[in-house]
Amino acid sequence: MRTSLLQRSLLEAAGTTLLGYSIARASHASLDSFQQAWLIGLTVCLLVHTCGRLSGAHFNPAVTLLLNQQIHGWRGLLHGDGARETLCYVLAQILGALLAFRLDPWLPMEAMGFSPEAFVPELIFSCVLLGLIQAWSREGRICPFAQPLAGVVIGTGLVVLLQLGGMTGSGIFNPAIALAMAWGRGIGGVLPLIGAQLLAVLLVLGLGSWFCSGGDGIEA
Repeated sequence: MRTSLLQRSLLEAAGTTLLGYSIARASHASLDSFQQAWLIGLTVCLLVHTCGRLSGAHFNPAVTLLLNQQIHGWRGLLHGDGARETLCYVLAQILGALLAFRLDPWLPMEAMGFSPEAFVPELIFSCVLLGLIQAWSREGRICPFAQPLAGVVIGTGLVVLLQLGGMTGSGIFNPAIALAMAWGRGIGGVLPLIGAQLLAVLLVLGLGSWFCSGGDGIEA
């Protein structure tokens, strides 16, 4: 059953709210960094298996740009149905993340260690995460029905990347979450991270195109 764009956008907003809330709560719960990472990773796994067949389980503007570009191309991403879905998804994700951090606003930017030095690790880890999502997606969706382990693999991969990110002052991998964390505290601190996340989209798309044109190819 194909859900409407409004329904899919609402699911993206709700899912991003739950993801953002789990991040906010994990950051000041009585959990160590490994337990926090697993809480977030399990939340992503749950969301993928709950919403993957309906909205595609993006919950991240970078993922939406990556997967929609593969389906619609750059022209389709800027015009027509692809552009409408991309815009609605990104707005829904940002609003959902903002709502999450309004529900639980305790997360000072200083505690996250944002700094320009985090740009390179954020770029590298975002590329790895987006590449993993690209490999486990089908037709613009993270697809637990076509690939039943999609949520488990992506959630577990995220746990590892969160652990690595925590040691390098990075570890956000999501422009909507980064904006929500910085809202009211000044977005200057997260701009390098958001830049790294969006650059990672371009790099993963470029690498995908290169592999596709260099041999048997990888079906996007």
